[in-house]
Amino acid sequence: MPDLTKIHRVAVATTDGKTVNEHFGRALSFHIYDVDAVGWTLVEKREVKPLCESGGGHTSDGLLSCAASLSDCAAVVAVKIGGGARRTLASKDISVFEQPDSIENVLTKLSAYYTKTKFVTVKNDC
Repeated sequence: MPDLTKIHRVAVATTDGKTVNEHFGRALSFHIYDVDAVGWTLVEKREVKPLCESGGGHTSDGLLSCAASLSDCAAVVAVKIGGGARRTLASKDISVFEQPDSIENVLTKLSAYYTKTKFVTVKNDC
């Protein structure tokens, strides 16, 4: 029997609220969902400062700031996530998924994955 009390917070990079269609570094906001064994709920639309500048670069401080703004999330889903952002998120115990698809399909798969694997995120206290 799945643990129906376990909730995982997931940040989705989307411009339309229907599809995962945004690059992590270009996202102006993330839709934040609580995902559990029976489904998901939209919690909020969280505004962030985009990491990628006009030339495509970003700063370490910008990456850390964005990761901090998503620190309550177990995972981030985007069309693409660069290596630096991926490493920064991983250092904060945030899983990264590149999955251009409908949000419904992505969250359905994550719900099944979290339930099947009994996925647990251990947050660092430092």
